[in-house]
Amino acid sequence: MARFISSIGQITGKLGGVVFKKRGNKTYISKIPAYIKPTNDPATKQRRKKFAWVGKFTRAVNSSPLLKTLWKSSSSRLVSAYNNIFQSVFGSIDSKDLSGVPIFVPGFLSFKLKSKSVLFGKSSIFIEAGALGHSLGIDSSVEKSILAVGVMVLDDPEGDYHAEEMFLPVQSPAIPLSLDNNLNFIISLSGRDLTVYTLFRTKKLYIVLVTLDSSGNPVRPSEIIS
Repeated sequence: MARFISSIGQITGKLGGVVFKKRGNKTYISKIPAYIKPTNDPATKQRRKKFAWVGKFTRAVNSSPLLKTLWKSSSSRLVSAYNNIFQSVFGSIDSKDLSGVPIFVPGFLSFKLKSKSVLFGKSSIFIEAGALGHSLGIDSSVEKSILAVGVMVLDDPEGDYHAEEMFLPVQSPAIPLSLDNNLNFIISLSGRDLTVYTLFRTKKLYIVLVTLDSSGNPVRPSEIIS
């Protein structure tokens, strides 16, 4: 059923055999797609599984204001940050087994890390990165601090937990940016996040380091640590 959204006669929804969609200040018209009976062959099931996984991962990324801001330059009224993140993640993992590293930050911004390590503790996650050095184009007069931010994917729950998989957005406090020393970050978990963290046997972390200006705005991310 179509509905009027203003006094000048703009409409959204179905009307006859067409659909009206409004994006920004423009209204688009398309035919109502013909009904196609869903199939349950293995390839189709795997595509659905991938779509669902990417959707959950994207929602976790999009819930971080800092990560969302990194996509601002490539987003618009017609293509949101969420859509850009979804497309990037969807295109970076394998449809067969969901392997690969999900790319959730704009690749053209990222800088390389010489070394990195991740350690899962009882209630904290410890991340270490080698000294960044002075050849990455980082401007220390602008980029004043740095933090770790990303998504933790939890799998294989103990007992009869209601979800088989969880996607938790995680972020460390910012520390002063040093180009000559190793960088150490601690992500402390508490409350519900800690409860969920302890209930799952398998933990995967997808995280980036992000430099910040003096106002705390993100400047550029690193490559993804996984």
